[in-house]
Amino acid sequence: MKKLFIIGLGLTLSSMAFQSKAQTSQSAANDQMRFGIKAGANLMNMGKISIGDQSYSTDSKVGFQAGVYADLPLGGGFAFLPEVIYSQKGGKVKETFGNTTSEFDSKVGYLDVPILVGYRPTPELTVFVGPQASFLLSQESSFKVNGEQVGDSFTNKKDYKKSIAGGVVGLGYAITPNINVNGRYTMDFQKTFNDDINQDKLKNKGFALSLGYTF
Repeated sequence: MKKLFIIGLGLTLSSMAFQSKAQTSQSAANDQMRFGIKAGANLMNMGKISIGDQSYSTDSKVGFQAGVYADLPLGGGFAFLPEVIYSQKGGKVKETFGNTTSEFDSKVGYLDVPILVGYRPTPELTVFVGPQASFLLSQESSFKVNGEQVGDSFTNKKDYKKSIAGGVVGLGYAITPNINVNGRYTMDFQKTFNDDINQDKLKNKGFALSLGYTF
């Protein structure tokens, strides 16, 4: 029994020492100017689309995201966290009227530039918030009726805003000083289409999850 107690105490002290060393290592990393790469997935929708006198909510669509970021300490647990990210957004609508099922599917690519400020209540955890500018890169949309595509997919960007202001709020967690996970909610403050297009309720919004590596 005495031997078991000694072994248990030794393991507990070793675990505490390891945890303390890890926190010290992460704290030291947080005090340095660092840069990183990230990749992950978006779950986005475009809000509501107007068809005639009716409005229909778009379903969420999974997309890809990848980019680079900086981690610049400001002192007092705060950090400046700018990013440049390629992000796939969009949405889809599927409605049935009698014997006819119509479907609209849109995939839109943006270059997102979030300008974030983070606060670290612990060395590993970061809470962040800030504005975001999104710049249109591409779009591909299609219509289907009863499962059959109507015409070709169209990629013309003339009806879409070239740049959109939005916002970001989220959490980051450092698994190690180099590897981190990041979850966020992002929402556009401006509509997706130009002013002469009658779609005032279409705005990109949704969640993103990514894995990052900090150098």
